[in-house]
Amino acid sequence: MKAEIREMPEYFVAGVRKKGPYGQETCGAAFDELMQWAGPKGMIGQGHVLAVYWDDPAVTAPEECRVDACVSVPPGTVADGNVVLQVIEGGRYAVCGFEIRADEFEKIWDEAFAWLFSNGYQCDEKPCYELYYNNAAEHPEGKWIVDICIPLKEG
Repeated sequence: MKAEIREMPEYFVAGVRKKGPYGQETCGAAFDELMQWAGPKGMIGQGHVLAVYWDDPAVTAPEECRVDACVSVPPGTVADGNVVLQVIEGGRYAVCGFEIRADEFEKIWDEAFAWLFSNGYQCDEKPCYELYYNNAAEHPEGKWIVDICIPLKEG
Protein backbone atom coordinates (compact mmCIF):
# COMPACT_ATOMS: atom_id res chain seq x y z
CA MET A 1 0.00 0.00 0.00
CA LYS A 2 1.15 3.50 -0.81
CA ALA A 3 -0.64 6.01 1.42
CA GLU A 4 -0.59 9.80 1.44
CA ILE A 5 -2.73 12.83 2.20
CA ARG A 6 -3.75 14.53 -1.02
CA GLU A 7 -5.98 17.37 -2.19
CA MET A 8 -8.43 15.61 -4.52
CA PRO A 9 -10.38 17.38 -7.27
CA GLU A 10 -14.13 17.34 -7.54
CA TYR A 11 -15.54 14.97 -10.14
CA PHE A 12 -18.65 15.62 -12.25
CA VAL A 13 -19.99 12.12 -12.84
CA ALA A 14 -22.78 10.07 -14.29
CA GLY A 15 -23.68 7.18 -12.04
CA VAL A 16 -25.94 4.26 -11.28
CA ARG A 17 -26.90 3.57 -7.65
CA LYS A 18 -27.53 0.14 -6.19
CA LYS A 19 -28.46 -0.86 -2.65
CA GLY A 20 -27.20 -3.97 -0.97
CA PRO A 21 -24.18 -5.50 0.73
CA TYR A 22 -20.94 -3.99 -0.52
CA GLY A 23 -19.22 -6.53 -2.74
CA GLN A 24 -19.05 -7.91 -6.24
CA GLU A 25 -22.76 -8.66 -6.64
CA THR A 26 -24.03 -5.18 -5.78
CA CYS A 27 -21.12 -3.19 -7.23
CA GLY A 28 -20.91 -5.38 -10.32
CA ALA A 29 -24.61 -4.85 -11.08
CA ALA A 30 -24.16 -1.06 -10.78
CA PHE A 31 -21.14 -1.08 -13.10
CA ASP A 32 -22.83 -3.37 -15.62
CA GLU A 33 -25.76 -0.97 -15.87
CA LEU A 34 -23.48 2.08 -16.05
CA MET A 35 -21.36 0.57 -18.83
CA GLN A 36 -24.48 -0.30 -20.87
CA TRP A 37 -25.33 3.41 -20.77
CA ALA A 38 -21.80 4.86 -21.11
CA GLY A 39 -20.42 2.46 -23.74
CA PRO A 40 -22.68 3.47 -26.65
CA LYS A 41 -22.05 7.14 -25.80
CA GLY A 42 -18.27 6.69 -26.13
CA MET A 43 -17.63 7.56 -22.48
CA ILE A 44 -15.60 4.50 -21.57
CA GLY A 45 -11.90 5.27 -21.26
CA GLN A 46 -12.52 9.02 -21.54
CA GLY A 47 -12.86 9.92 -17.87
CA HIS A 48 -12.25 8.68 -14.37
CA VAL A 49 -14.11 5.63 -13.09
CA LEU A 50 -15.17 5.58 -9.44
CA ALA A 51 -17.23 3.53 -7.01
CA VAL A 52 -18.73 5.82 -4.37
CA TYR A 53 -19.72 4.33 -1.02
CA TRP A 54 -22.31 6.32 0.91
CA ASP A 55 -22.75 4.19 4.03
CA ASP A 56 -20.64 2.64 6.75
CA PRO A 57 -21.44 -1.10 6.74
CA ALA A 58 -20.57 -1.22 10.46
CA VAL A 59 -23.52 1.14 11.11
CA THR A 60 -25.93 0.64 8.18
CA ALA A 61 -27.72 -2.66 7.56
CA PRO A 62 -26.07 -4.41 4.57
CA GLU A 63 -29.27 -4.37 2.50
CA GLU A 64 -29.48 -0.56 2.96
CA CYS A 65 -25.88 0.25 1.93
CA ARG A 66 -25.68 2.46 -1.18
CA VAL A 67 -22.98 2.34 -3.86
CA ASP A 68 -22.77 4.47 -7.00
CA ALA A 69 -20.83 3.22 -10.02
CA CYS A 70 -19.63 6.41 -11.72
CA VAL A 71 -17.73 7.72 -14.72
CA SER A 72 -16.64 11.35 -15.01
CA VAL A 73 -18.42 13.13 -17.84
CA PRO A 74 -18.15 16.54 -19.51
CA PRO A 75 -20.47 19.41 -18.59
CA GLY A 76 -23.66 19.32 -20.62
CA THR A 77 -23.96 15.53 -20.43
CA VAL A 78 -27.59 14.43 -20.32
CA ALA A 79 -28.53 11.48 -18.12
CA ASP A 80 -31.45 9.17 -18.71
CA GLY A 81 -32.95 6.00 -17.28
CA ASN A 82 -31.38 5.04 -13.96
CA VAL A 83 -28.31 7.18 -14.63
CA VAL A 84 -28.02 10.36 -12.55
CA LEU A 85 -25.54 13.23 -12.63
CA GLN A 86 -23.78 14.40 -9.47
CA VAL A 87 -20.65 16.07 -8.17
CA ILE A 88 -18.26 14.12 -5.97
CA GLU A 89 -16.71 16.75 -3.70
CA GLY A 90 -13.01 17.43 -3.77
CA GLY A 91 -10.91 18.28 -0.76
CA ARG A 92 -8.41 16.69 1.58
CA TYR A 93 -8.38 12.89 1.40
CA ALA A 94 -6.30 9.99 2.62
CA VAL A 95 -5.40 8.22 -0.62
CA CYS A 96 -4.23 4.62 -0.35
CA GLY A 97 -3.02 2.98 -3.55
CA PHE A 98 -3.13 -0.75 -4.25
CA GLU A 99 -2.62 -3.33 -6.99
CA ILE A 100 -4.89 -6.24 -6.08
CA ARG A 101 -6.87 -9.28 -7.16
CA ALA A 102 -10.66 -8.99 -7.28
CA ASP A 103 -11.06 -10.93 -4.01
CA GLU A 104 -8.94 -8.44 -2.02
CA PHE A 105 -11.19 -5.36 -2.00
CA GLU A 106 -12.53 -5.90 1.52
CA LYS A 107 -9.01 -6.45 2.85
CA ILE A 108 -7.65 -3.21 1.35
CA TRP A 109 -10.47 -1.16 2.88
CA ASP A 110 -9.47 -2.58 6.27
CA GLU A 111 -5.81 -1.71 5.57
CA ALA A 112 -6.68 1.84 4.44
CA PHE A 113 -8.75 2.56 7.56
CA ALA A 114 -6.10 0.99 9.82
CA TRP A 115 -3.50 3.34 8.29
CA LEU A 116 -5.87 6.31 8.64
CA PHE A 117 -6.59 5.76 12.33
CA SER A 118 -3.03 4.74 13.27
CA ASN A 119 -1.86 8.08 11.84
CA GLY A 120 -4.38 10.09 13.87
CA TYR A 121 -6.75 11.10 11.08
CA GLN A 122 -10.56 11.20 11.26
CA CYS A 123 -13.10 10.67 8.49
CA ASP A 124 -15.30 13.45 7.21
CA GLU A 125 -19.01 12.95 6.46
CA LYS A 126 -18.44 12.96 2.67
CA PRO A 127 -18.52 9.56 0.99
CA CYS A 128 -15.44 7.42 0.45
CA TYR A 129 -14.67 6.17 -3.02
CA GLU A 130 -12.50 3.85 -5.07
CA LEU A 131 -10.73 5.44 -8.04
CA TYR A 132 -9.81 2.90 -10.71
CA TYR A 133 -6.82 3.21 -13.03
CA ASN A 134 -7.39 0.13 -15.15
CA ASN A 135 -9.71 -2.71 -16.07
CA ALA A 136 -8.39 -5.89 -14.43
CA ALA A 137 -9.24 -7.85 -17.59
CA GLU A 138 -6.51 -5.87 -19.36
CA HIS A 139 -3.85 -6.38 -16.65
CA PRO A 140 -1.34 -9.20 -17.34
CA GLU A 141 -2.02 -10.68 -13.88
CA GLY A 142 -5.74 -9.79 -13.80
CA LYS A 143 -5.20 -7.20 -11.06
CA TRP A 144 -6.94 -3.92 -10.29
CA ILE A 145 -4.93 -0.74 -9.81
CA VAL A 146 -7.05 1.33 -7.45
CA ASP A 147 -6.93 4.13 -4.90
CA ILE A 148 -9.10 4.07 -1.79
CA CYS A 149 -10.01 7.72 -1.13
CA ILE A 150 -11.20 8.63 2.38
CA PRO A 151 -12.30 12.22 3.08
CA LEU A 152 -10.66 13.82 6.10
CA LYS A 153 -12.04 16.10 8.79
CA GLU A 154 -10.34 19.47 8.83
CA GLY A 155 -8.24 20.38 11.82
